[in-house]
Amino acid sequence: MMELKGEDTMGRAFVSINTDLVNNPKYRSLGTTGWFLYSLYEQRQQVSQYHSLNGDKTFTDNNGAFIYFSNEEAADILGVSLRKLTQLRKQLIECGLIKVVRHGLRNFKIYVNQPELTPDDVELKMKWSNFSFEKKEMAQNVDTTLVANNASDYSQNMPINQSNNNQSKSNITRETNETDTPAQKSGVQPVSQPTEQDLDDMAIKSLEEKVAPVLTKSTFGRIKTLSQGSYSKAKWFVDTIFKAKSQVESKLLSSDTWLYSPASKDATRFETNELLSKGLESALLQIAEHVYRGKETIRNASSFIYVYIRNFMASAVRNYIKDNYELVEDDEIELNMLMNFKTPAAFVA
Repeated sequence: MMELKGEDTMGRAFVSINTDLVNNPKYRSLGTTGWFLYSLYEQRQQVSQYHSLNGDKTFTDNNGAFIYFSNEEAADILGVSLRKLTQLRKQLIECGLIKVVRHGLRNFKIYVNQPELTPDDVELKMKWSNFSFEKKEMAQNVDTTLVANNASDYSQNMPINQSNNNQSKSNITRETNETDTPAQKSGVQPVSQPTEQDLDDMAIKSLEEKVAPVLTKSTFGRIKTLSQGSYSKAKWFVDTIFKAKSQVESKLLSSDTWLYSPASKDATRFETNELLSKGLESALLQIAEHVYRGKETIRNASSFIYVYIRNFMASAVRNYIKDNYELVEDDEIELNMLMNFKTPAAFVA
């Protein structure tokens, strides 16, 4: 039986770095220290989001989940000077990765945005970055023998060394067949082990429960259909939806007119704006028609989907405010300008 070698890292904590920070030329100038600082902010925001989903809204406001993270604290963690940390934070603001808002005399709220997706025409610095780490997370409670036997299956997701991976798979299969366990020799049938699809189904179910307070069951049903049983695709759709929503919120709240307006809070929440919650399901259906069943070929499907969802949300927010609040002419003009995103060059090939 093949054994996994190396130190077991399960249960240890890590700070992950979004691969778009490395691959996307827009963020290349940040360097490793800038990427690490962003990752610290993002990890801290995930804690705020976790508490929010569990009923503690201390670190959530009209703009979404935020964090308090002083420059002194961050500089101490990164081992850099306060001046250097200030420069790094300014770079993150300029790149649109974070938004900093003064709160009181000395505190600052930090809102963390997702990096832009790496353009398809860019040569990736990390070509192996599509490796499915999520599946390995789902295998934490599975016997290590299963992990060993499926190690080559995980590596099949990597775009390089395919011949080596296939060879490894045949070697593992031959070795496990030649080394039968006592239970197999006695004729006792072993307990069936979960398949790759089983792990994906478990991960998708977990993702559905996580977003259930925000996305309707029918909306997530559309996501599952579009993802075709793939957890990584389902998670991409969810991340894209919230990334688009975050951009719309940030654009609306960049104006002092709407920053403290109760209309903004109601218009940008799935819980209060039915145009968002119910309309999203319809938007996903239209995406399926355009991308997967359309007569014309979409050159950049991922960018098209993101722009389509973002523009839909902007329209839903604008229409909700107009339908539910009396606006003076100047406010209506500004609202139209804020929610009118420029559409990139045609996606159709």
